[in-house]
Amino acid sequence: MDHDSTVPSIADEFVEAMDGVTDTRVQLQEILDLSLFRIEISPDSDAAQRIQAVLGVKLPRQRGQVTGDSQALQLLYGTRQVVACMYVKEGVFLVVTRVDPVKLGRALNAALGRDEGLILDVSANRTVINLSGVAAADVIDEVVHFDFPPDNFVPGSALSCSVAEAWVMLWRIDELEYLLVPRVSDTAPFLVTLIDACESVK
Repeated sequence: MDHDSTVPSIADEFVEAMDGVTDTRVQLQEILDLSLFRIEISPDSDAAQRIQAVLGVKLPRQRGQVTGDSQALQLLYGTRQVVACMYVKEGVFLVVTRVDPVKLGRALNAALGRDEGLILDVSANRTVINLSGVAAADVIDEVVHFDFPPDNFVPGSALSCSVAEAWVMLWRIDELEYLLVPRVSDTAPFLVTLIDACESVK
């Protein structure tokens, strides 16, 4: 599924430019077939326990942590319908999955019930960009700004950051590969900055 069949991806406008900077050192592309959910819940609540049962993974408890498919191996390249859950901030999580979003949304909302919290499908409001290659880390170093720089940003970790004043979730899925998730409204300036950085590291 793409993010929303009625809303064309803003990144479509940049396909030619992304193809233009893609070479043996860096590769840049949009990934269209992932679903994303924002969950706001106290991780110690009864509702959180029910939500974890639906997701099949525990909610992450600390900055940088990704639970489930933390390196996106099955998510991107496998066939099983798995999820990855990122810690955004205290009580806020981002779920990335290939599971049918309508069915998952219904199941998550049923798990939440009348308890306090929020389940929101944000697939149509986010863009997922895959950056990989031997120069990918150089691109990240050039454009990413962390409020609190990590001591050790290892594969399987995800952190919130900013790129060109855009708020982004940055997920390091391998030594040479990242997923970046900006809001759709920030996608144009974000991609201009990212493409310029790809050009500069060649």
